[in-house]
Amino acid sequence: MIIKLEPIPLTKVWGGEKLSNIYGFSLSNIGEIWGISAHKSNSNKIVNGKFKGISFRELYISNREYFGYYPKDEFPLLFKVIDAKGDLSVQVHPDNDYAYIHENSYGKDECWYILEAENDSRIQIGHKARNRDELNDAIFNNSLEKLLEYHSISAGDYYYIPSGKVHAICKNTTLLEVSQSSDVTYRLYDYNRLDNGKLRPLHIKESLDVISIPDTSIEIVHNDKFFTFDIIENDEKTIIADIYGDYIYIIEGSGYANQERIESGDFIMATSNSQYKLIGQIKYALIKIKE
Repeated sequence: MIIKLEPIPLTKVWGGEKLSNIYGFSLSNIGEIWGISAHKSNSNKIVNGKFKGISFRELYISNREYFGYYPKDEFPLLFKVIDAKGDLSVQVHPDNDYAYIHENSYGKDECWYILEAENDSRIQIGHKARNRDELNDAIFNNSLEKLLEYHSISAGDYYYIPSGKVHAICKNTTLLEVSQSSDVTYRLYDYNRLDNGKLRPLHIKESLDVISIPDTSIEIVHNDKFFTFDIIENDEKTIIADIYGDYIYIIEGSGYANQERIESGDFIMATSNSQYKLIGQIKYALIKIKE
């Protein structure tokens, strides 16, 4: 069975107009679209088939057979498209052990596939602090930016961001983010930026609890610890979905997933062990649950 999901727009202080234009929303400053989510804070609605109108979370809770009876109470993935007109905060995410204890949540490993990037676009991944004291001093002396590692980017680039990795998506970047199903973000630095006249809260203690030190590495090969990630140029083969389902974001092109019309920007699921075919000249990201 093919399940098609309705994207959820979220406005952000750093968001732009691109996602409004792509998805036809009337909102301004949309920073991210949640495309495949059963998270308790935001769950997509199903827009096709016999489950049309119910939430993806409700389907996961009530019809676990379509997910191969995945043995966790919470669905493990979260898909977003992020459009950064401005810089996102410098941030870090906890691992499962820390997040379970302190946030009652999954931790957050994530990956980024760059969809669009202007000529001067870059991302921030990692830092040059040699020890925790040096990092502490930089944070409390407001000189953290001097320790951050930045990298130029282009469309088609891929990066894996494990928990504990300091990172920030920077302005003029649009990307697909696939992660564990977590909305836990610890902000280290936010450029002293105002949102509705107030500084956004920082999470210095929590960040220092989970940051990897030292950490100058950058990962451009996917780590299959929690989920697989592949970019596929469609050859119209019949596919058997994974036991826990196949999860797809259409990057380019249009066509059909079985009888369902699909086009760039769509998010779909092929349910557990189901047979499907993507028809058309399509480029897509295919993700499978590993845990």
